[in-house]
Amino acid sequence: SKGMQQKVQFIASVLHDPDLIILDEPFSGLDPVNMRLLRELINEQHTNGKTVLFSTHVMFQAEQICDHIVMIHQGQKVLDDTLGDIRSRFDPRAIHIDPVGGLAEQPRIEAVSGVAHVTPVEGSLEVVLDDGVDTQDAMKALLNAVPLNRVEIKRPTLEDVFIEIVTGGKRGEDAATLRAELLAGSTEEEEDES
Repeated sequence: SKGMQQKVQFIASVLHDPDLIILDEPFSGLDPVNMRLLRELINEQHTNGKTVLFSTHVMFQAEQICDHIVMIHQGQKVLDDTLGDIRSRFDPRAIHIDPVGGLAEQPRIEAVSGVAHVTPVEGSLEVVLDDGVDTQDAMKALLNAVPLNRVEIKRPTLEDVFIEIVTGGKRGEDAATLRAELLAGSTEEEEDES
């Protein structure tokens, strides 16, 4: 099986106790149990002073394991930083709230200074802030405007960061245009490969 091949390749790569371990899509084909096991083995290597470099298309895996991230898009490096610095630089622009009055409170929330827009999400409201608005100040303003059951900062994932970088934060019609351009580009690449 693909999972067994991945495990054998990992064992072969660490058998001679190298200082640098390079893995290409190490989690591909693994079930959740073996993903966790491999993640623990990779972390063990790192704890033992080894440098582990791996490629992945699954940002969640990188977020769980890596302390330094390099993102590449269309052959160009678009991000190269520590996970902590990435999280600081792409500070949260969204807050999830559960107003005591439910979704009916959306107009009052939209009227709060610094709120760019509000979207219902699974019975809650996602409040996206204007650029430059301090998240803590916005949470205080929301609490003063409407009684809330819950207030939670929505931290951007690495996937969110990557999408923001490659789309330039485009939404709506701009995003639809970008999507069409990307799809046209992938069609051209497929034609080039044939």
